[in-house]
Amino acid sequence: MSLNEEKDLSVKIYKIVNFSSAHKLDLPYQSRCNTLHGHNYKSELWIKGKLDENGMVIDFHDLKKVIKNIDHINLSDKFEWQTTAENLSKYLLNQIYQLSPNTIEKIKVRVWETETAYAEVSKSFNN
Repeated sequence: MSLNEEKDLSVKIYKIVNFSSAHKLDLPYQSRCNTLHGHNYKSELWIKGKLDENGMVIDFHDLKKVIKNIDHINLSDKFEWQTTAENLSKYLLNQIYQLSPNTIEKIKVRVWETETAYAEVSKSFNN
């Protein structure tokens, strides 16, 4: 059996990309997060899907570009929503899906805000 005959094969890829950004939250209670501060984030990306004509689920470089769009910026200036780790995870999931909506079956995104705290989202897609 040749590689080209594996049309129904699902492949899972994984990428870690670090980024640094500032933000502040607008919480209805007193919190240090309500003032401008920064994090050295770590994102972990899992993507499961079918191989495209280039033999990839998604190009790793394209995943890095998604993260680089939020690297070294004030997230609160870029987005109207609360830039929590939870919302950043959802944002990254949606951005990744748009890279290859015809081949992606599942995405999981984990965003570490500190060494001890992360948010994680995952979604399956019917393709």
